[in-house]
Amino acid sequence: MRLIGVTDQQRAKAATRQRPFRINEFLIVEDGAAEILVEVVATQALNPLLPESARGPGLIDEATLSTLQALGYSPRGETFYLAEVRATTELSYPMTVGAKVRPAVFDEVRDLLVPSNTARAAFLGVVRGTEDFAVPPELESAYRYLSREDIAGVCQGVTFYLDWLQFSQYPHIGIFGGSGSGKSFALRVLTEELMRQGFPALVFDPHFELSFEQPLVLDDPFIAGKERLTGRWAVFTIGQNVNIKFEELSRAEVVALLRAVMDGWSEQMEHAARVLWRPGDSFDTYRWRLAGLAEALSQKNRYERALEAADRGEDVAARLYPEDYGQQEEFKGRLANYKEYRDSGIAEASAYAVLRRLNYLAQGSLFGPRGTEVLEETLKQGKTCVVRGESRNLGIFATHAVRKLFGFRRRYRDGLQYGSGREPFFPPFFVVTDEAHNLAPKPRGEKDFAPARPVMREIAQEGRKYGVFLILATQRPALLDDTVNAQLNTKIILRTVRAQDLDAISRETDLGPHEVARLPYLSSGNAFVSSAIIGRTAPITVRASWTRSPHGESPFSEWERYLSSVGEDLWPAVRAFMSANKGFITEVDLAACQNYCQEKVDRRVTEAELRKALARWVEDGRLEARPSRAFGGLRWLVKE
Repeated sequence: MRLIGVTDQQRAKAATRQRPFRINEFLIVEDGAAEILVEVVATQALNPLLPESARGPGLIDEATLSTLQALGYSPRGETFYLAEVRATTELSYPMTVGAKVRPAVFDEVRDLLVPSNTARAAFLGVVRGTEDFAVPPELESAYRYLSREDIAGVCQGVTFYLDWLQFSQYPHIGIFGGSGSGKSFALRVLTEELMRQGFPALVFDPHFELSFEQPLVLDDPFIAGKERLTGRWAVFTIGQNVNIKFEELSRAEVVALLRAVMDGWSEQMEHAARVLWRPGDSFDTYRWRLAGLAEALSQKNRYERALEAADRGEDVAARLYPEDYGQQEEFKGRLANYKEYRDSGIAEASAYAVLRRLNYLAQGSLFGPRGTEVLEETLKQGKTCVVRGESRNLGIFATHAVRKLFGFRRRYRDGLQYGSGREPFFPPFFVVTDEAHNLAPKPRGEKDFAPARPVMREIAQEGRKYGVFLILATQRPALLDDTVNAQLNTKIILRTVRAQDLDAISRETDLGPHEVARLPYLSSGNAFVSSAIIGRTAPITVRASWTRSPHGESPFSEWERYLSSVGEDLWPAVRAFMSANKGFITEVDLAACQNYCQEKVDRRVTEAELRKALARWVEDGRLEARPSRAFGGLRWLVKE
């Protein structure tokens, strides 16, 4: 193997007659006294005598052809193999043309691939291109992992680790990949690693799939890692065991929540929301004040006459509003409320618009006495909090919870740095979410609506110094906010097809044109990791998770399982009917058997369902079907 063609301080081309180059394999360039570690990023086999291999775009050009001839190759009469290689470190000088190249051994790549402290690193998978390395005996077992939950066997190679200790310098992770690429699979693996290390994490689960009680169904010792997760995670559902405590909200937080409900927020609405809020308000008190003012503004003339009557000392509740008889105190309260705010500049339409948003929040069970205390305590225990809820409510709650918990952590750290240090301790934590482009989307002009984006930007830019980190997964990296995207120092990129997303990945990572061209064709679970932590792009196969998603079953398998179980609850009733009917049933008995089954199982049973169940029981050997001469058709009896 030799270097050929034009080289520079980063890239070169290698050629050999002996064997094809393997994509992503590591080679050593013997450049004088130096040995340069390089990685194969593109390969090609060429035989110019064959018409279909005529030179064209690719790794062969006039400079390459001339170098091959000078080195003794016969390009026009033999097959040879080319590779584009990339140095793993920045060089000061171009690599020497004609330098010898050989395969690397494990010791030469160990420092590049394996961090010094693997105990404090996330084990994500296996580095592709390292399958042939001879791993030392003391490490051999650590480098065999199941590569996919639906593939038998193991994936041999050097384990890929992501060093958590480096997050203080290079925070935040992005996971990009289209549908079926393994994006959710990779997110599960990362979340498992957070739990294994005992790092606090706040996980938003829009698809109700991040649960960890079901082990991966594979008979392999490495799957025993599930046991490490026991007691390290908890699920919280909005409206059931977690919500927002209205009494604790500040004026700014109330406005932020109302704004998060839907787009179309205006300055007039914000003015109304701010003016009507009072410290210590409960949800009901605030809504009563808002609803009362909206109603009074819609009947402004009547309330003005009532105020005039009150000024004359008249009993306005009795004289002017006889239909309100019996509710005088309620009416007097509404009248006093109107008098206080009639000159505040609040319009009727604005008051009703804010009231609609407040009612929406109430219907979503977002407010309650529990608040977020349970999340705070769970995070302090070093556990993972998985928060679930309807998609829109989840986004609203995430806006509140992330801002509140980030505020706790920031005040604690700022208190140590600049203040008295009396702020209560709050731990560093990770914010993890799928469909991240919904929380932090790119601005969309006048109709832009993204209430969570400001706090996500704030964490992306300042979270490192406070110890708050992001793990954001999305199918559409092109739709993710540019400020947030730019701060993701580690990007795990799986199969991506859309040109817009490929362009965003090309701009936001150090993937070269060859890697970007491979992205639409990656098999599920294969990825490129572009990370400032490792200083390069690494191709990996994501490891098998220790647990599986509750939605992991194929819909076709689910349908087959359903068909095989339809009518199974009828079996005891059919057996009992047969026993009372001389041990068998015939076509004539089907209607009576059907009615008997309906009584026993207390549901509607159709003749078609009963016939299918009988046919299945014959097939699995529980019944025997014989021709019936006396009654015509078939006779079913229990098989001996």
